Amino acid sequence: MSVETAAPTRVVVKKTMNDHHTMTVEVERSNETRHLVDYADADLRDTLAALPSGTTVPVSLSRAGARSNVWRVESLHHEAPAGGSNPVAPTSD
Repeated sequence: MSVETAAPTRVVVKKTMNDHHTMTVEVERSNETRHLVDYADADLRDTLAALPSGTTVPVSLSRAGARSNVWRVESLHHEAPAGGSNPVAPTSD
């Protein structure tokens, strides 16, 4: 069973990507923790791997497992900047 998000989901990087290509993010709206473990392609994975903790980024996600909280990143979205800010930018804690 594959559940994909219909609209981009804004997530905040909580733990940067490790040697196993897993990173922990928090959904901005719900504070739900998700573990990103699979990526549409190597370029997307490398882009996300370069993000520091605290970065907010809009992504499309689909479940990577039926029973656990692991997700596949389908795409990275580039939103129109709100108020002139960069859509992929570190947030303050």
